[in-house]
Amino acid sequence: MNEAVLLKYSIRGAGYGEGPAIIEDVAADLGEGGLLVLAGPSGSGKTTTLLAITGVLNNLLYGWVEGESWIAGINPLSPEGFDEIPTRIGAVLQDPDKQLAMPTPYSEVAFTLENLGYPEHVIREKTVEMLERLGLRDKMYAHVEDLSGGEKRRLTFASAVVHDPPLLLLDEPSASMDPWGIREVRGFISDWRRRGKGVLVVEHKLRYFLWDGARIQVYRGGRVVRELEAPLSRGEIRFLEEIGVDAGPPRIRRVKPPTGSSRVLEARGLVIGYGENIVARDIDLYLDRGEAVAIIGRNGAGKTTLLKTLAGGLDPLDGEVLLLGEKTFSRQRIGRVFYVPQTPDYLFVAPSLEGEVREIAGKTGKPVDWITRYIPWYGEARKTSPYRLSHGQRRWLSIIIAYSYGAPVILLDEPSSGLDLRLFRRLAGLVGKLRGEGVSFLISTHDPRVVGEMCSRAYILDRGRLREIDRYRAVELLEEEAGLSLEEA
Repeated sequence: MNEAVLLKYSIRGAGYGEGPAIIEDVAADLGEGGLLVLAGPSGSGKTTTLLAITGVLNNLLYGWVEGESWIAGINPLSPEGFDEIPTRIGAVLQDPDKQLAMPTPYSEVAFTLENLGYPEHVIREKTVEMLERLGLRDKMYAHVEDLSGGEKRRLTFASAVVHDPPLLLLDEPSASMDPWGIREVRGFISDWRRRGKGVLVVEHKLRYFLWDGARIQVYRGGRVVRELEAPLSRGEIRFLEEIGVDAGPPRIRRVKPPTGSSRVLEARGLVIGYGENIVARDIDLYLDRGEAVAIIGRNGAGKTTLLKTLAGGLDPLDGEVLLLGEKTFSRQRIGRVFYVPQTPDYLFVAPSLEGEVREIAGKTGKPVDWITRYIPWYGEARKTSPYRLSHGQRRWLSIIIAYSYGAPVILLDEPSSGLDLRLFRRLAGLVGKLRGEGVSFLISTHDPRVVGEMCSRAYILDRGRLREIDRYRAVELLEEEAGLSLEEA
């Protein structure tokens, strides 16, 4: 093989166990400094392609692969070649929590080098250098569970590339990343390519990775249905968005605020944090009945801490929270201000969707058929474990759980993370429907689509202070911080 070709594969078919093919007739090659993006709706076979071409599917997951794959001169489909794969690639998975294995950032990055047999002095030098490069040196001995979602994402990058592999594979690298972090990822990819490395990206938010000359393969139903090259035409962007790929600039729709509504939630002079560690102070905000309001800000700015304090999970360090016009203690808000975490799985308790619905009915007194009318896909998925539902379905179910408890206020923490454009629009429709029934939403987000299409107002939490911000300016700011503009595709 030509040494300049870092990746070349031609897969006739691949699947799990003895099941049918999930992907068929997919092929590509990638040279030094090249960028290949696999785009398509959720479930179209993009991640299965990554698992197949790296040998993970047939060597670890008891799946099958028919075809060929070569990565930096080795055949990863063979057992011998698969053993060499860790030296040839760096991989960043969609969910950081499923990738991180060690208790601290330092031990996580060092673990990669230890497994590859590096001497101790080299391990320390390379580990500290990489953590410094990705802005994690000050937290290298913190527990990974104390890192924000974006910090965990940067840590997966650090551990993936500390050994300087020739090929980088990224599965939804923008998931859990704020725009500031996305800018860092974009800069990292650009630098990686300048050094002659190859980069393969699986991504819903294609618009963040449309450098001129980037090659895009569009997946539907386990096949590549179209091949494109950036920059894209308006027609190509329209085609991608119709199938669920976020390829164009975010839209700013007119979201009508509630008329004649009463004040549901209010914070006055709120100070939030942990013990003596103040995260933000002098917070004033309000939320009216039937209103959806966004809170934007960097990962680690305190958005989740604020939501948990408003929900009663954390006591405020000072200030007061009013619910329906009455001053409340934290414990009085639990269940009435319902917090839906970024990872919806934390709310599930039953082995099947049907069991989950019955649990909800038993705890809330709502009839089963009342709950299931808000779950349009219930019939086809009722025997499925809630943990095995699609990402979008799990998000949907978590909101219905909150709604079933009759909470007048629902707090959503990054609800669009990991959703393709099609699933996002369904989520926006659900929020709109519940708003029409009087539910109020406060949404922590770094997704400009949430601000532009779901919310009528926005706040920004920055440097320990909260202030209201024009909604258009909020969307513009999020795009600018990611390195784009509202006009860019």
